[in-house]
Amino acid sequence: MDIRLSWDLFIIVFFGIVIAYSFIIGRNQTLKVIISSYMAILAADGLGNLTNDYILPNVNALSPAESDQFLILMKIFIFVVVIVLLSIKGGFFVDIMEERKIPVRIMATLAFGFLNAGLIVSTILVYISGGSFVSGTMELTKTTELYQESELVQLMINNHNLWFALPVFAIVLISIFEARKVVVN
Repeated sequence: MDIRLSWDLFIIVFFGIVIAYSFIIGRNQTLKVIISSYMAILAADGLGNLTNDYILPNVNALSPAESDQFLILMKIFIFVVVIVLLSIKGGFFVDIMEERKIPVRIMATLAFGFLNAGLIVSTILVYISGGSFVSGTMELTKTTELYQESELVQLMINNHNLWFALPVFAIVLISIFEARKVVVN
């Protein structure tokens, strides 16, 4: 696969930045970002779909193309803002793994960082292509210029359900194998 100086490079760099950031904030905070991402997906999709169904049809000043663009930008904005707010100010704490040997911690942080990046990138690409996780629509995917130009975009969009599910399975596996013992005094 040849790397183009466009979306391919952007996706690769974004993965690198998210993985590096995961090492900075640590595995538990990365898990908090993943959980926040799921909440942000639901909030952005829900509010976007409500806006599309009830508000945009009543706005005569916008053309259908402008309405679609507004909806895409609104979903992405809500998605990013909710992730940031919940990650920084969210009223929940994640502490999933006991401290193990350094290689295990490094691999766990790397894996969660990779899955986090995949979840965020695939979600943004689904929104850009006009899709929705809540309603399950993905009709614009194969007609967008972005999809036609980039193999990585195609990979991310075609496998968006996998990117959506993998972080959950990783958290479940870690929870099963690394369950903490609860001591009640």
